[in-house]
Amino acid sequence: MTLKNTLAISVITAVIMGLLSYKASSSVDNSKKSLQEAVQEIFHSRALASITGADPEKALSYYDTTTTLGRWALEHEKSKLIYIQLWAQKREVSITEVNSTIKILWLQIVRNNAELTVNQTLQLGYVYPGDPTVNRFGIGTRHWMRLALKDGKWLIQQDFYTDGLGDNSLVLDPIPSDGPAVVQKNENTSPPAAGPPGVYNRDGAVRYADKYAGLAWGAGNDNRYNPRYRDYNDRGGDCTNFVSQCLGDQEGGCLPMDGNWFYDWKEGAGSQAWVRAETFGDWLVYSGRGRRLARGTFQELSTPNEKYPLGAVRELQKGDVIGYGKTGYSAHMAIVVGYDSQGYPLVNSHNVDRYHCPWDMGYDKTTVYHLYKING
Repeated sequence: MTLKNTLAISVITAVIMGLLSYKASSSVDNSKKSLQEAVQEIFHSRALASITGADPEKALSYYDTTTTLGRWALEHEKSKLIYIQLWAQKREVSITEVNSTIKILWLQIVRNNAELTVNQTLQLGYVYPGDPTVNRFGIGTRHWMRLALKDGKWLIQQDFYTDGLGDNSLVLDPIPSDGPAVVQKNENTSPPAAGPPGVYNRDGAVRYADKYAGLAWGAGNDNRYNPRYRDYNDRGGDCTNFVSQCLGDQEGGCLPMDGNWFYDWKEGAGSQAWVRAETFGDWLVYSGRGRRLARGTFQELSTPNEKYPLGAVRELQKGDVIGYGKTGYSAHMAIVVGYDSQGYPLVNSHNVDRYHCPWDMGYDKTTVYHLYKING
């Protein structure tokens, strides 16, 4: 074989290999593009189905029911949609707005299977009959998903996430408690007036809560937590750590730390009272920094009585705290940040990230709420 022929063969081989490599690269790019488009559509259709009365069939068509985890994911989505619509009916409101944005943090495709992590920032809005004000609130969720390409369509085989719209981790399929959001029609439902200025800066605590509400729609700081503190989401939850920050940070409520409730900057960790919901609640009461105003179910705390003419929950001011759990202890904490157009208390929290969310959204009729007034 001549040198000329050898060179010609080498050139042809290089061209063929280049074409094959380009084809493989192009195939991967096309798979990623189709997957990204499918994930966008999945989250968009699920968001639309959150509106009361929306047809959920499209949203529920993206699940691979031939797998156990795919069936679980489908049942969870059904339960969530049922919960949202029941909550709206029981609170006598209509969900009128929903907007979803997602960010795919990581994805991997192997043949017809994909694994990815996705952050969703969700905004919803609701209105009361005869009240034109749209009350908007935000939820942020972190998803670990697996999908499979079957018959040209990407289907969900796994979707692990904690859901602020219908999964409070205390019961399998939560059902909202009966009772409207408005205590009595045409009654003054104005929130309680704040007391005189003290050590605790309530407005500062609320500003901090709004700034660092994480992935939730409406949050500031580019949807990021305060980097000065450790993120406890992978250590059992960041809810109490967040509430402690709101109360104690100098950018927030400026409540002085003590020997039991503190953040150790050198160690980069909080004390048990700083990060654990149950211990935090005990510390509030026994330290004198707060008091438990009341505890009970939604109906018990919402029903007017002689002591609380509008119900105990409406005695909460901005900067007060709500615990969620069982009779004797709280498993989750949130901070009161305001009220909707009818005086219904709104909260911010981490894990799940919430921004100006109705105080009972996502919780079951059996949940026991602990209402804490902050002194100072």
